[in-house]
Amino acid sequence: MLIEPELVAEITVDTALERGAWRHPVRFARLRLDVAVADVPPFGAGAEPASG
Repeated sequence: MLIEPELVAEITVDTALERGAWRHPVRFARLRLDVAVADVPPFGAGAEPASG
């Protein structure tokens, strides 16, 4: 089932691995009511790693 996004949420993530497992969970930070859904690229589109 596909969904239609209605809200934009900001999350915090840490990509560090420890013994093959993620060190920290993904956490909800806040709703971004100042950002429209159309302003956010689709998941995986345009993503570039921060390092390496």
